[in-house]
Amino acid sequence: ETATLQEIGRRVGLSMGTIYSVFPSKADLLAAILTDRGTKILSLVEEVVRTSDSPKDSLKRLLEGYIDFFLGHTNFLRMHLRQGSAWILSPEAVDGSRVRVWSEIHRLQADIFRRGLRDESFVGDDPELMSKLFSAIDQVVLADWVGDGMKRSRESLVERMSRMVDRLFSRPLTAP
Repeated sequence: ETATLQEIGRRVGLSMGTIYSVFPSKADLLAAILTDRGTKILSLVEEVVRTSDSPKDSLKRLLEGYIDFFLGHTNFLRMHLRQGSAWILSPEAVDGSRVRVWSEIHRLQADIFRRGLRDESFVGDDPELMSKLFSAIDQVVLADWVGDGMKRSRESLVERMSRMVDRLFSRPLTAP
């Protein structure tokens, strides 16, 4: 937030003319970063959905993928969390590219929940809402991790989020 475009240009080795020709303002640079990273997250989701895993396995791979992505990009995670909006809401963007990316991510997540409702491995009645709840859990778990000084291990984060997701969406096992 306190960095100037000049400082950013210096750190990445670009002249101000180059930066300003592409990004007229710091807000434009931030929007481009958010769109770029969002597109990478979308690719991760598309890869998970392309697999023939069960819906539960797909959801587990997705939550692990999200945690791995954000642990690999902690500065981006902090920027993303500082935006102050829930990940379940469409981000505002003049060109709409971020809205399209996040809408597609939520649509693909809803498809996983739709499959899980069909094969009765998930409980619920609205795949779109389930997708948003899944994103909300991801955001809260990662925000808590950042707020706590990023002390928990990857395995601990995966376990924590998995427990919450299972409690909310999984059909309880019935006795034979």
